[in-house]
Amino acid sequence: MEERLIKAQVKTDVKELIERLPDEQKEVVKLRHYYDMSFKEISDITNVSINTALGRMRYALINLRKLVEETGVSLEM
Repeated sequence: MEERLIKAQVKTDVKELIERLPDEQKEVVKLRHYYDMSFKEISDITNVSINTALGRMRYALINLRKLVEETGVSLEM
């Protein structure tokens, strides 16, 4: 029971952190992880090159790490 509550809280925290990303980064993260799209598919949908899509994901991950540190959110289950 407790483990499920912790997992639910971690999911909520991650979603909130993703919402704080710049729109372009948020879009790539959501398409990649929630819709399981390839970077090729993401690049086609967003009308950017694959390298741009990859770069946006890279910066999104960097920014998410910073947000985790700033907010003190624990992502451990």
